Amino acid sequence: MAIIQAHHGIHCSDIEATKRVLRTLGFTAFQPGAPEPLVFRNTADDYIDRVTSSVLGDQYHTHYVENPDIPQQIDLIQISAEALTPRIWDRPVQGDLVMTISVQGPKAAKAAMQAADPYCVYGPSIEVPEERGICFRWRDGQHTILTRDAEPFAIVHDNSRDLPCMRLFFEEVLDVRVHPLPARHDGADRFRLDAAIGGPFYIEVRSDTPRTDFRAWGKHYPAANHFRLLHRDVARIERIIQDFGRGGFVIPPANGFVFIHGPVSETIEMFDVAVTRVEMA
Repeated sequence: MAIIQAHHGIHCSDIEATKRVLRTLGFTAFQPGAPEPLVFRNTADDYIDRVTSSVLGDQYHTHYVENPDIPQQIDLIQISAEALTPRIWDRPVQGDLVMTISVQGPKAAKAAMQAADPYCVYGPSIEVPEERGICFRWRDGQHTILTRDAEPFAIVHDNSRDLPCMRLFFEEVLDVRVHPLPARHDGADRFRLDAAIGGPFYIEVRSDTPRTDFRAWGKHYPAANHFRLLHRDVARIERIIQDFGRGGFVIPPANGFVFIHGPVSETIEMFDVAVTRVEMA
């Protein structure tokens, strides 16, 4: 599995059930050398386990699945029961990500997902003509768009009161330009990020998007998620975070990789430009 592709991560309550659903959409490959989900435990001899246990619990599971035809990769994270908090919202909240998945027929694809998940209640389909597909809520309250577009894209949500804070973080800390787009028919403000993630990436801003506690970057609720940025200057980002306290680390920088949180509960994994340059060679 390469890192040069669209990569999105979601928290789920049952990795195996979620994989069964995603297989109906073409996510049939899994990370090399890991046919089963990986188990992480908070042990003294494992650095990653120790630094992530405060977020994900003393034991959690992860597994990458991939649709090689798009290509798109989804990082499934099943956090421990003691670290889980209820999801009290029925819509995307601040810092949440809505993934889009490319399919030939959105309604037929949703029906296949539901057939593979008969004991889970899915939300109604909402037509989203501007996205050429449908949006709905499925397992764990995850919001997803099934689109006819050939290229997957993602949308991170924010409240209009906090957009200046998020925008400042993207532009000054991550060096990612934020560009306003024309007004949408549904009243939301949409911005495009100049971010290398294997597909377009947007911020969607509404005045009624539920605001999350700025300290809730650990996202301990089902269907919380993260996204990946490539070609970043990780050393520079580390200095800014340490010097000015804008954002923080979920996993501190090591070997060209870092997992950070921003000011409005967004969580982002990043690879240094040197790492992705080697991967592309």
